[in-house]
Amino acid sequence: MAPANSKLFWLRFRTLIFGHPLTTQSAENHKIGIFGGIPVFGSDVISSQGYAPDAILYVLILAGTAGYAASMKVTGAIVLLLLSILMLYRRTIQKYAQGGGSYTVANAFLGEKMGLLAGASLSIDYILTVAVSVSSAVENLTGIFRWLEPTPHKILADCLIIVFMTIVNLRGLKESARLFALPVYTYIISIFGLVGFGLFKYFVYGITPIPHSQAIIAANTQTLTLFIFLRAMAAGTTALTGTEAVSNGVTAFKAPAQKRAINTLFVLGFIVVVGLVGMVFLASKYQLIPSDDNTIINQLGLIIFGKTIMYYILMAGIAIILVIAANTPFVGLPILLSLMARDGYAPRYFKNLGDRLVYSAGIWTLSIIGILLIILFEGDTHSMLPLYAIGVFISFSLTGFGLAKHCLESRPKGYFKDLIIFLFGGLISFLVFIIFLITKFTEGAWLVAIIIPLLMFFFNGVSNVYKREIKLIKPTKEDIAAFNKEITRISNRRSNVDLSEYRSKVVVPVFDLNRIVLKALQYGYELTPLISAVHIASDKERAEKLQKHWKQNNIQIDLVVVDSPYRATVQDLLQYLDTLEKDPQYSTVTMVIPEFVPPKLWQNFLHNQTGQLMKLLLLLQKNILVTSVPYHPLVNDSSKE
Repeated sequence: MAPANSKLFWLRFRTLIFGHPLTTQSAENHKIGIFGGIPVFGSDVISSQGYAPDAILYVLILAGTAGYAASMKVTGAIVLLLLSILMLYRRTIQKYAQGGGSYTVANAFLGEKMGLLAGASLSIDYILTVAVSVSSAVENLTGIFRWLEPTPHKILADCLIIVFMTIVNLRGLKESARLFALPVYTYIISIFGLVGFGLFKYFVYGITPIPHSQAIIAANTQTLTLFIFLRAMAAGTTALTGTEAVSNGVTAFKAPAQKRAINTLFVLGFIVVVGLVGMVFLASKYQLIPSDDNTIINQLGLIIFGKTIMYYILMAGIAIILVIAANTPFVGLPILLSLMARDGYAPRYFKNLGDRLVYSAGIWTLSIIGILLIILFEGDTHSMLPLYAIGVFISFSLTGFGLAKHCLESRPKGYFKDLIIFLFGGLISFLVFIIFLITKFTEGAWLVAIIIPLLMFFFNGVSNVYKREIKLIKPTKEDIAAFNKEITRISNRRSNVDLSEYRSKVVVPVFDLNRIVLKALQYGYELTPLISAVHIASDKERAEKLQKHWKQNNIQIDLVVVDSPYRATVQDLLQYLDTLEKDPQYSTVTMVIPEFVPPKLWQNFLHNQTGQLMKLLLLLQKNILVTSVPYHPLVNDSSKE
């Protein structure tokens, strides 16, 4: 009873934390609409607009009053770029219903290397967004909670927030949308209130610039050069980070998914434009000076709302939205990695949907790397900021250039207008990337310039390993013919033996028809004719494809397909073995596990090691015999396949 009670307790605890498992058939019911898409995919870009005015004015105040006069021109250029990027991703969503955004576009129209560059850039951006958003939120809270001031306390708080975000996202998209909807929409309303009431006061009562800033402004007499203008624009484009997330996660939306994703994208664009333009306009009229301990949004809140309830709602909203901004990568990166895994560039287990219909492996990976970054940089936002936003502008550029190339090649009706939009977005994004790289290079941007190529090298290496493995294990017509001949020979040898004399049952779990499986089936059939190949159907399309191949190749061993509505492959196989173990006609049940032995030890991490897990679970819990049939590929012969 003790093991059963322990198992029951663990099941209840797991359900309490992560929720009940969801069936594959219920996937559509747990997708989100526009209302849910804004907090899930928009928290990053919505939060970014909050500190973009600071980034713009940090640069422009070098030119004194001329800088303030140019602030709206800089903002106008950023809005133009945003509109271009929205058009880029609108076309991307229309063309690619499966999502993938920049990675999919670059891979399709610019080639494999550019696709890997987009995938690596977005991966870096998502990871840094988590670390920067969480550390920034905690730093904003230190003024209220003095306990957070010591570095170890700050690191602990950062890590706990990331763990919390991990659990929320493992519970599913709908759960995270419900949880984050109220604070995100409250923040949006407070920003609109700030801008609306601020503009009302300006046009009705006028504005008096803040007196204490005049001396500081007068001291800044640097000429407003084109370089300063471009630097300010590049700094302000941090307001656009996160725009690409919707195009990556099209599959997360309810049908019609593409239409809902596009509408969500443009609603987010409208929110960003209103907030950014309104705050920069008011800040320039009041001639506010940003500082680390007194942000533009805080200064505007005090001026426009005073110390009223609206001010405190705004300040609380800022702190919360910075935490929630980390939610966008928890949705975007797992979907991106799942698409790259589908194409063979990332480990295959990133394709697997978890209990709650989310890509659990991607969520855990982001969580672990985010925590490691927090520990490495000691939760210091400023040390991570130079690395931030560089990757996203590479992906913007590749999307623009990729769509422009496709436009030139396909030349649809009215293509010239689209071509101008795509080229503008691509070129300006590339210019912003270059400015970021130059101005932030010595502050740490050099690290991104090293990490992105290394990540591309990793993705390419994974692809080469998988391509080589496919060649090594793919059965030829001769392999199938030899297997069927051997099975026929064994069957003929037993022709005079009554099958009732056999009481040993052999089960061979199969995922695909390959040389590894053929070897295991042949071994099992040598032992007993009571053998079944068992496929746990967590993916309906995969199961149908396997059944088709089985029939086409005339495999003379029964294929049993076990439905797995909750995608719990191991548990469903164990339950199937339970039924066989209880069947009185079998004296023993043996599971023969086909195992691929990679040529190099490090390549093991590219496989999910389900066979090893099965052996362990059966050793601890089941009265069933287990044997492994290792397959050592002849690497030198792979080129002949």
